[in-house]
Amino acid sequence: MPQKRVRNHVNPLSILIEHSFEGFGNDKPIFVDVGACKGEFSAELMEKFPDHNFILFEIRRPLAEKLAEKFAGQKNVVVFDGDAARNFQSILGPCLDQGAMIEEIFVNFPDPWFKDRHKKRRFINAKLLQQCSEWLPQETSVVFQTDQKFLFDETLEEISETPYEAVKFFDSSAHGIPTHWEKQKLLEGDDIWRVVFKKRPVS
Repeated sequence: MPQKRVRNHVNPLSILIEHSFEGFGNDKPIFVDVGACKGEFSAELMEKFPDHNFILFEIRRPLAEKLAEKFAGQKNVVVFDGDAARNFQSILGPCLDQGAMIEEIFVNFPDPWFKDRHKKRRFINAKLLQQCSEWLPQETSVVFQTDQKFLFDETLEEISETPYEAVKFFDSSAHGIPTHWEKQKLLEGDDIWRVVFKKRPVS
């Protein structure tokens, strides 16, 4: 039986599914992987940080189902399909209510949505960051990596218009773990741009 083709580009605004989550039932720190794809990056993170909980978002349902199978039986991992932005607070909020820290949110090599009319489809945008600033703690780091310089520059501009600020630029893979896409780009001689940003402290 032929495998079902998985689309590379999915408009998140067309996916209206909403999820709920009751949290992990503990206060262990949490890593969030937005656009987890096949899960190689998260799998290595899990090996390095076995005492963390992990929330994986993957917009493409076939890949999300494979991720759920890949990490089945691991009580510290949950996988959600659909639009991460639409479900961000409903998934992460209950974890905060249980005293857990959302330690790092990884946005690795997201779809750049090149056309101006498609920019609203990008995960990191001023509207989402403004919403997140109202409930995410200042300690939560967002780790952003891309091989598209224009996207990196535009993302920095977007961040500057919100309660968030860039706190660190870095040169090597997050936690020393290159994603599959990153490995390909580096082999092709492409550059990677990386930044960590956080909510500005309240003065």
